[in-house]
Amino acid sequence: MAPEHETDASAEDPETEAPSNQIDALEIEAFLVELGVEDSVIDATPPESREIIFRLASERRESDDARMRALADFRNFQRRSIENESRARREGSAELVKSLLPAIDHFDLALQAAETATTVDQVVTGVRMVRDEIVRAMESQGIAEITAGSGSEFEPGRHEAIGTLPAAQVEGDPEPGTVAVTVSPGFAIGDYVLRPAKVMLVAESGS
Repeated sequence: MAPEHETDASAEDPETEAPSNQIDALEIEAFLVELGVEDSVIDATPPESREIIFRLASERRESDDARMRALADFRNFQRRSIENESRARREGSAELVKSLLPAIDHFDLALQAAETATTVDQVVTGVRMVRDEIVRAMESQGIAEITAGSGSEFEPGRHEAIGTLPAAQVEGDPEPGTVAVTVSPGFAIGDYVLRPAKVMLVAESGS
């Protein structure tokens, strides 16, 4: 006698458990009520449509939550960026001021010495020492002085021409259009010019 075939009880049992991805009808109804849908509308809506509405509304809510979280993260990022920029400015200013403090001390000493100086040379020496100290302090912060010697090429952007001098008044034999003399130095941080050097140019012949 042939053995009896085993049957799958779950295939014949109408009470078989629903798939795990199926949403409970009560949960859907409660969700629709939360959305403000009237009971009469819910009762008139087929179960399949209720489930579609539930899924779409859930996805919309999740999307809104994600957007709000992203917006909050972005605002926090903006706040931290502003705080970091402000802190960097304070620290940069503090470093520059600290590097200038010795120059201020030397300037005070120069002023005291000027009161008892017996010659102009002594005063000039004290002032020159203060200037050198200030330039060193600026160089320690990456600020370079821009100067141009007589006969050097004029560089637009780094040099600002404020006038001309006849070639006869310039040492050597400079070419017309080159720098005759630097009136006041400029300053730059790397390629960024804080202030161009003011220079006089060699005048064209006959001008």
